[in-house]
Formats: sequence, C-alpha cells, structure tokens
Amino acid sequence: MKKKSNLFQTNKIVGKDWLKYHPNTSPTDNYYIVLCNKVLKIIQKPGIAIFLNEADDEKELACMLVSYFEDVISETRLFSSFTRQHKQMYGKELPFYDFTDEYYDDEINLYDIYFLIWYYLSVGVENYVIDPLFEGDKAFFKSVLEIYNLFESEFEKAPQNENLQQFLQLSAGSNVETVRGKLTFIACHSYLWHAFFDDFFHDVINKYKKNETVVLDEKSEMDIYDQRVLFIFNICMPLLSMRANEYYAAILGEEHSEYQFIKNISKRIMGCFLLLKIESDGYLIEHLTSKKQIWLSNEYTAFEDIKLIENETVLYISLVEWTKDVWQNQGGCIMLKIDEMKGKDLSKHLFEDEGRNLEILQEYEKAFLDITNGKRIVYLRGVHEYADFYIKMSRIHAENTKKTVTDNELDEKYNTIIETHKKNKPFEKDEPVGIFFNPYRGMETFRERLVSGMSDQSNPHYANKVIDVCNLLTVKAFSKEFINYAIDNKLINLGVDEFESPKMFDVVMKNLDFLLRFYRLSDYFPKPVIGVSE
Repeated sequence: MKKKSNLFQTNKIVGKDWLKYHPNTSPTDNYYIVLCNKVLKIIQKPGIAIFLNEADDEKELACMLVSYFEDVISETRLFSSFTRQHKQMYGKELPFYDFTDEYYDDEINLYDIYFLIWYYLSVGVENYVIDPLFEGDKAFFKSVLEIYNLFESEFEKAPQNENLQQFLQLSAGSNVETVRGKLTFIACHSYLWHAFFDDFFHDVINKYKKNETVVLDEKSEMDIYDQRVLFIFNICMPLLSMRANEYYAAILGEEHSEYQFIKNISKRIMGCFLLLKIESDGYLIEHLTSKKQIWLSNEYTAFEDIKLIENETVLYISLVEWTKDVWQNQGGCIMLKIDEMKGKDLSKHLFEDEGRNLEILQEYEKAFLDITNGKRIVYLRGVHEYADFYIKMSRIHAENTKKTVTDNELDEKYNTIIETHKKNKPFEKDEPVGIFFNPYRGMETFRERLVSGMSDQSNPHYANKVIDVCNLLTVKAFSKEFINYAIDNKLINLGVDEFESPKMFDVVMKNLDFLLRFYRLSDYFPKPVIGVSE
C-alpha cells in the first residue's frame, strides 16, 4: 500500500460517524466519541496510517476499534460470538496468532486489536492476503500497543451502552418487523459487518452513476432496496461465512428460546407463484414450474389497492421461510396475470432437489473417474480435446446408468460444446487446461497459468512455475474442494510473492480453512450443479 502524507490531522469524529455503527442514540455516545478521537490521533501516526488511503478510512477504523471496546464493556457479545465460534471450529479464539498470555473473552485483548485492523484492511482487497502479523513494522506495533494501553486505562470507568444491550435482546414471539430490524443492524451497521456492507453497497450504487453523480428513478430505487434485502438475508460475512441471522443467533446463544428460530431463517428466494387462495391471515401460492405450494403470511405482506384474483394473479415475489412452512415477503413483488406467463419459466430451478442433483453428480463422477483411472484431475489442450473427453464421459455415464443415448445425440452435443466454448476462455487459443471433478459442484476448468504450476506426474503441461498461495486463495474461481484436494495431494507448486512476509506461507497454511471462508463467503458452501463450472 502507498504511504500517504498526514493531511487529515484536523479531522474529528462526530456523532454521525459514530452512529453509523449503532441502531439508536445512547447517553454514552459522547464518552465514546471522545474516545474515538483519541484513537484517531493514534491511528494518524505513521504506524497505522501508512496502511490507510483516506481520512474516512482513519475515522472508520477508529470507530470500529472503539465499537469493539464498547462491545466488551457492554457485554453485547458481538466480537466474543466470533471468537467462540472460531474456537469451536479451530481450537483457539483467533486465527493467525500464537498467544503467550491467556485469552479472556470478557476483557480487552491485544491480539483482538491486531486482528480487527487486519480485518478492516482486508475487506474488499483482491489478489493478495495482507500480512496479519505486520511483521517487522515497529511503528505499527507501537501504535497498536498505544491503543491497547488507552483501552486498558479506560476499562474501569467506561460506561455500558444499555440501549445497545436492550436492542440486541429478543423476546419470544417477536414480530417480523422487530426481527428484521435486528438483522438489518447486524448486517448493515454493526461494527464487524459495516465495512463489508459498505463495500458491497458501494458497488451497487456505482451501477447508477452518471458523470460521478448517482441518478435514480423509481425502478433503480427498488433495485437498490432489493439488493439491500439480499444482503441482509443471503450474503455471508467474511468472518466464518456466517449470514446475519446465523450471527445474531450466535449472539443470543444456544440457551436462548429463539436461538433455533433465528438460526433457521432461510435465504431469500425469488420466483413466480400463482395465487390459489386468499385467507384472512395469508395466501396459498403455487410455484409455476414445480407446482410446490407454500403458505405466504400477510404479517409483513400487504397488497393494498391491488385486485387479487384467485387462480389468475401471478406474483413474482421475494420470499423467506421465516418459520417451518410459513413464508414472509422480503423484497420486491410484481403482479402479473396467468395469461402473461404462459410458456415462460422465470424460476425453473427454485425448488430443485439438491439431493437428487448430488446423486446425478455422483453418476457423472463415476464416469469421470473411470476414464482417468481414479484421478480427480485431467489435463487437456484446447476445445476439441475437451469435447472428446466430455463425449467419452457421456457414453460411459449412459452405459453405467443404463440410459439410451444415440450417436446423433452425442454428435449434436459435441458440436454444441465446440460452438459454445471455442471463443471463450480458456479455450479460445487452444491452451492447456485442467479439468477437476468437484464431487459437490461438477466439472471445473482451469487455465494454463495454474496448470503450468501443477507438479502432477500425469500433467504434460507442467512448467515448474510457482503458484502464489495468496493469489490462489483470493480467486473465487478456485473452489475450496479443488484447493484442498490439490494441497492434500501435493499437486501444486506453492509459494508466496517475494514481497510478502517470510512467515506468510506458514500463516496461510495453518489458517487455510479460515481464509477459504473469508474469501469465498457464500461460495464456501458447495451447491450441487449439473453442468460445467468455469
């Protein structure tokens, strides 16, 4: 990162900066704003400031660190929920660091501050992993220690934020609006999620910029609202790939009466549904393609001034399964007529049987392994070799499953593959490719730059190239299944960029799964896909 001059020493954190991270105001705000400005002065010294690009970065990091301090003081468990989950998964509270002192989740810990700074710097960074040890940077360590000592000196006199404590509580039987408000805070405003949401929302807003000005009409405003709802219910945060409801459940704790309800709130789906029946408390609707019927509660759904007709009105609607077999509208809804939908299939795969998809993948996997003599990776060159391999696999799959497939059908599939792929990466230049069969996702295709670094005896295209492990981790095209398989079988010639810390390779390898979650987010969790992934 580029070193910047300290032009922002006069910047002060004010109420609006602080309240970005809080659901409401509190009598304790003034105390924490003063503390934020003390931390800001430390951050603006060369040790930490060298890693930051703008004044807003300095202020946001200061607010984040003080929010962590407030969280510990107020016992609101935003950070300790992460450390407890991390310990359950990996045996210690934090990744990267070897503690010399005992870790206390109800106190300020020096390594928490190191980690939070690494986390803030890492959100949104592509193509490399920031050194979490900040090795050899004495000015950085001095600044972090100064912040830690400031927090320690304030620990006994800092006030608890009772408003935040109260807000994060949840009563049994809370309505949809109340629960959604808490999930919105977790996803969009809480200090562990805010930087991630801000990065996501920045990309959303940029789509509507014209000459550096955001221009919105009614449709784009609805699209932006819809993206926000998507973030709340579907997007996993970098820390442990948890969705907002899962993280809020962890904050409540397994002993809480609403823990399972919050944890089990589904992802949002969008699809076309025929309105079958109107009742006083909701609607029976049927998915147009699969004919699956579900119950839509009207607790958070109001079709005011809209004429609904049973067996005629089609809803293109966003839905979340709130409790078992009860769905809520979360996001947009468009009214259509059944006549307008004839022959259209806008949500064909919405209720696909993932178990059946996995069975189909297993059938293709057997055919793939039959050709490769049990190896999960095969090396080819160009689209014609790829098509030949795919057709051979299709023949064996048909034989294994006793399905009828004609030569004409295979010829047609061959020609389709050639036409589809010959102009697309990585096939457009007949370069070497690697094909990995992921048991959870199907066939994955990799380009020459990776293939040339795979020191597999069966790889004729190996060129003794070193693959930067940090680059491998941050490129989402490489599934976690492929990375784990290649590393476990020593198939990749791995290293780190010469500019990285000497200890980076060991740090990455010891925290591989945490980093796979961090950079893959929702993609960490495999979903059976019938077809080819590239």
